[in-house]
Order: sequence, then structure tokens, then C-alpha cells
Amino acid sequence: MSASPCIELRPYRSTDFEPLIELWWESWHSSSGYEHHKPIEVWKQRWLDLEKHHKIVVIKCQSTIIAFAALDVQAGILSQLFVSPQWQRKGLGRRLMKWVAAQCPNGFTLKTATDNREARAFYEKCRLTEVGYSINDFNGRSEVKYTTVKSQFCIIC
Repeated sequence: MSASPCIELRPYRSTDFEPLIELWWESWHSSSGYEHHKPIEVWKQRWLDLEKHHKIVVIKCQSTIIAFAALDVQAGILSQLFVSPQWQRKGLGRRLMKWVAAQCPNGFTLKTATDNREARAFYEKCRLTEVGYSINDFNGRSEVKYTTVKSQFCIIC
């Protein structure tokens, strides 16, 4: 299914802060089925720290942020990619991955929760390769690391 014609991908603005945090919180909890032990105020501070060294884009439909990605271009790390649960499977994740691939033509890495089967299936469909496991220092949960293999990465996922 393709994305709605109301879709706009644009750079993050400071006025996006509150709605983006709400989307991040909602999407994270819907994908994990896990209640995060840190309050949303801590997430807000984490985001402000992330803003300092990440290139961020949002996808909006009319006035509502429905997806976003945060990329540390210099390090080649996709730190965050979230799509509102009601907008998933409409091509927005693919659109964000195309943006990431354009920013990092030599490849990039990302991490996702080990038990986030939907995200893992999506990244594997995009032909990212699983390269290891670690414990997330923010939420204490197991996470899997993926990387692109330039010759195999499929931005059409």
C-alpha cells in the first residue's frame, strides 16, 4: 500500500519537539509491549542531547507528525526510526530508509530491540545484516545491531 498524497518529508524543526516526543513514546511502547522504566521527561532530555549531533527528518500528514528518523551522519548510525502505529505498512519506513541511504552512501548501522520482531523483519527485508547483540544503556534491554552491506542494501525494501 502506498503512502497518502498528504505526506511531506521535511527537516525537523524545534516546533516539532513535543509532537515528536509523543510519537516516539507511543511508537516505542506499541512496538515493545514493555513499559519503559524512565519517565517521558528523561526521554525529552535524551532527545535534546540527540538533536546536537543528528540530522533529523519528520514525515507529516497535514499538521501531524506521523514518522521520523534521526541519523548521526558522521558516524553512520541510524539512532531512531519510528512510524506511528496507525501509519505502519504504508511505505513511510521505506521512505525514511531511502533518505538514510542517500545520507550514508557507504552504509550505516542501527540497533533495535531483540524482541521487536516487526522492526527486525523490516530491516531484514531491506537486506540489513545482523552483526551482534548488546544491552541498551537507556532501557536495559537486549538489542540487535544491523549494518548495511553496500552491495546488498535494498532501498526499495
